[in-house]
Amino acid sequence: MSQFIQLVINAIALGCIYAVVALAFEIAYESTGVVNFATGQLVTIGALLGASSLVLTGTNFAGAYVLVMLGMAVVGLLFFVGVFMPLRRQPAVTIIVGTVAVGIAVQNVAQLVWGSMPVSTKSPVGSQTLALGGVMVSVHTLYVIGVAALLILGVYLLLYRSALGSQFRALAQDPEAARLMGIRVNRLYALTWILVCALAGMAGLLLGPMWFIEASIGEGVGLKAFAAAIIGGFGSIPGAIIGGILVGLTETLGAAYISSAYKEAIVFALMFVFLLVRPQGLFGERISDRA
Repeated sequence: MSQFIQLVINAIALGCIYAVVALAFEIAYESTGVVNFATGQLVTIGALLGASSLVLTGTNFAGAYVLVMLGMAVVGLLFFVGVFMPLRRQPAVTIIVGTVAVGIAVQNVAQLVWGSMPVSTKSPVGSQTLALGGVMVSVHTLYVIGVAALLILGVYLLLYRSALGSQFRALAQDPEAARLMGIRVNRLYALTWILVCALAGMAGLLLGPMWFIEASIGEGVGLKAFAAAIIGGFGSIPGAIIGGILVGLTETLGAAYISSAYKEAIVFALMFVFLLVRPQGLFGERISDRA
């Protein structure tokens, strides 16, 4: 029983990371109408920047985190200027293909800059473990859950309890109407991509001490976070949370009790079932409801 509880706690921590990345998917989609398939590669950049920043700052975690966030903000602006703005008037499928191409390019650049050898990073809370009722839990696991909860709360407050959030929602509903109301649409688009990249970068920072980091690590994370967004329902913060945790539980328990070779297949089978039975996800709107 203690092994099962330990697996569940680890799965929740992993699911929280998927939830943060799913939020990055959803914010991009809701604000710009783009499903950003480069999100996973942005997670990779966040993790690798974290490893480099820790070396540059002499393992000063506060300084390293600030450097990573600044770096991801720059990446977000480059994504806005170099990808979204040139393609924004093209059909949605063209922009989506563009994000796929950018993701491949980012992955190859990461491999050129950081090399192909996996690297590991330290956690700001160390590598200690706690005994909770006979269950050994890594302190970093609890740290991941806590930081992810704060990030999700921060996104919720930004979107639903601030004037800027009202502008984001107006932009999502009708960009032209938002422009006529005096909202600086291009500035909001730029802030959207900065926020997307910041969330992906934070997910990479949280993931770094849990897994070895290499250039392709974000590809799988991005796909499973996309599955979490589908399961939870695009446009729903509760959906991102529940979807991420469901994916984390499915992957971890499937690997432990079925086969580690099929853990990804089990996750995507679950997503396929949702697409067949409830395509709007657990908390998403039906197309007719939104219309």
